Amino acid sequence: MKKLWILPLFAVFFNTSPAKCVMLDRIEASVNSGPILLSDVRKFRQSIGIRTQLDPLFAGTAIAKKGAAATEAEIIAYLTDEKIITQKFEIGDAEVEQNINSIQTSNKIDRAGLKSLLKNEGISFDEYFELMRISSAKKELIEREIRGKVAITNDDVKNEYYSRYSKSAKAPRSYQIKAITISNSTFKTPAAAKDAALNALKAIRGGEAFEEVAKRASDDSNAQNGGELGTMTEDQMSPIIRAELKKLRIGGVSDVVTNPGIGYMIFKLANIESGESAQYEKKAEEIRASLATNEYQRQIELWLERERQKAFIHKAGEDPLAAFKARKSAK
Repeated sequence: MKKLWILPLFAVFFNTSPAKCVMLDRIEASVNSGPILLSDVRKFRQSIGIRTQLDPLFAGTAIAKKGAAATEAEIIAYLTDEKIITQKFEIGDAEVEQNINSIQTSNKIDRAGLKSLLKNEGISFDEYFELMRISSAKKELIEREIRGKVAITNDDVKNEYYSRYSKSAKAPRSYQIKAITISNSTFKTPAAAKDAALNALKAIRGGEAFEEVAKRASDDSNAQNGGELGTMTEDQMSPIIRAELKKLRIGGVSDVVTNPGIGYMIFKLANIESGESAQYEKKAEEIRASLATNEYQRQIELWLERERQKAFIHKAGEDPLAAFKARKSAK
């Protein structure tokens, strides 16, 4: 008589004779009791091409670059994160069907034609249906948890350009500078002046606008203009200002700087201009897109890391209590 055994967390076998068992599948990992099977790893390798088209979080990742050459452990780690996402954002069959119908309409193809194309790619319609479900869940993650946290400013783009893409470090540059000056002469002792400067910096680091702090704390003539010093080239700057600005990105604020014979200063780099403006304009949107992609990936990884801490994840061969202990210790 043929017998079927199911061994929890390890394998499924079919007994074809008293001396022979053939493995049909096995559980490689589980996420909140949702299994990841060896067959899922095989399907992943077979679906690399179509995942590139459907999966909004796949292209550009390390595993996408490796493709079918990725190790089993790397694929299981990716599928584990994927399971976390699909469990958090459940997509019903009706929504998946609607999305597939929309794709068919936009491509002017019926269901039979779609199935034929999928067959040529070595993908069954059922597998495609589940990939569409996964894709929809990841889009929900992006819309509900990630998109609002990604904002690339013009300053971000300029900083990236001048730090990585600028064709010549010798190209003439002009720096728009703001400063807070706290003179020793305004206070009874230099130590009191330094304390005032440190308190001003603390207010800025705490979220108060540099310009507002300058108006109330700076004793320089530019205080009421928010500390505006104007635009200077490097040749026009004092060595102290030049040294500090070299450390800053646009929008950045320096530490408290000692200005011998005067007191203490805090600088803000408001902007950079150069003779490379035409080159910058050509490169700006490409840089913005690259920065946005990187920030999306960073925010998604932060989200996944938080969710991994909440999930019960078990890998085949591990101590069954290891995941529970790890989760408990993380709390």
